[in-house]
Amino acid sequence: MRLFDIMKKIKIITLGCDKNLVDSEVLSGQLALNYQISPDFDSGEAIIINTCGFIGDAKKQSVEAIIEAVEEKKKGNFKKVLLTGCLIQRYFKELKQEFPEADGFFKLGDIKGMIRELGVNRNVSSNRFCERIALESEHTGYIKISDGCNHKCSYCAIPGIRGKYKSRGIDSILKEAEYLINGNVKEIILVGQEISSYGTDIYKSNRINDLLKELSRVCGKDRWIRLLYTHPPLVTREFIETIASFDNICNYIDFPVQHTETEVLKMMGRGDTTAKIFSKVKLMREIIPDIIIRTSIITGFPGETPKLFSRMKKNLNELRFDRLGVFPYSREEGTPAYSMHDQINLGTAKKRSESIMKQQQEISLEKNTALIGKKFKVLIDRNENGYSVGRTYGDSPDVDNEVLIKGKLEAGEFYSVKITEADEFDLYGLNLTERTFPF
Repeated sequence: MRLFDIMKKIKIITLGCDKNLVDSEVLSGQLALNYQISPDFDSGEAIIINTCGFIGDAKKQSVEAIIEAVEEKKKGNFKKVLLTGCLIQRYFKELKQEFPEADGFFKLGDIKGMIRELGVNRNVSSNRFCERIALESEHTGYIKISDGCNHKCSYCAIPGIRGKYKSRGIDSILKEAEYLINGNVKEIILVGQEISSYGTDIYKSNRINDLLKELSRVCGKDRWIRLLYTHPPLVTREFIETIASFDNICNYIDFPVQHTETEVLKMMGRGDTTAKIFSKVKLMREIIPDIIIRTSIITGFPGETPKLFSRMKKNLNELRFDRLGVFPYSREEGTPAYSMHDQINLGTAKKRSESIMKQQQEISLEKNTALIGKKFKVLIDRNENGYSVGRTYGDSPDVDNEVLIKGKLEAGEFYSVKITEADEFDLYGLNLTERTFPF
């Protein structure tokens, strides 16, 4: 019998964003010499929940996961329940009182505390980013280039949870990229609470463009580099031109404007205006004609009158973002917006979200239909129901469109695909060659 077969098991559940996924993978790497790690185990030594505490729905999901884990412990399926992540950081004392059945509560970054609780008596490795264990995709790897945030958006609890902006050094990031590449990762996605301020703390100047140039060199022509979580006011011409300059940086940008109306943006503390948003979107499309722009919108922010909402909906129709996510405003204690006058009923906020998404479905269908007959390089993510499911350069995992191709293609490889059909959020294609890229 192999040693791996008799190693004790730990189930790790990651909730919330891909930044949490990175934290879970780094933690898993520090446990891997002593335990088998998987999100799919039904029993084991412990269950770890990496919680999210950003908005109401995320908090509810995390609490439900904790309750379920405690029940699994009572049934004897797991010996311990360990809790970490943003919800624990935000409500540490309250949750310790609420869930006495849990065996450990750990604030953000307390890897040492967690591994000690599980009997691993060694220091956390200084090379931990290059020892992480993939928990979801073997071919897509997220690199967290920074943590925390210095912006003061009035609705956002993140600065209070994650603290001030903290960049990682360029050398550390490049080393992690090399580690992922050696593990056959085909797509590297840069994440942070926002990546646009990269370097301003440790280098005293913005170094995001320098990082991208070095990362492009390290990744080579056969991989994708994707950028998530920019801060729109900090997206500069130089940044856009850097994306345009390197073939392996996807012509894709996550550009979360949150609203389009100057009055609301001012109340949100976003540092943007309607005119600046239109101007920047125009600039991006001029410099990179085939750029895919993703945005996020909040409806029902305090003071969003019916007139302001209607103007936003009209402006979004004119801006015609390629990808769009919309969320009803979540009133978060500890944020300036929590105490603002003119709070909007949640039901109204949800109806406004639905109205925006209905409009976006029409925009997305129009844009997708225009792709029929065109050829794309597609990265295959998985096989299901007789289809190979992948993505183009214009699609981030889990949140954007997918391409469905009849038959079984190899996950983690690139294929040339001709688009034959389209609906609002999916494309259907024909594999043009059994030969995989590079090409």
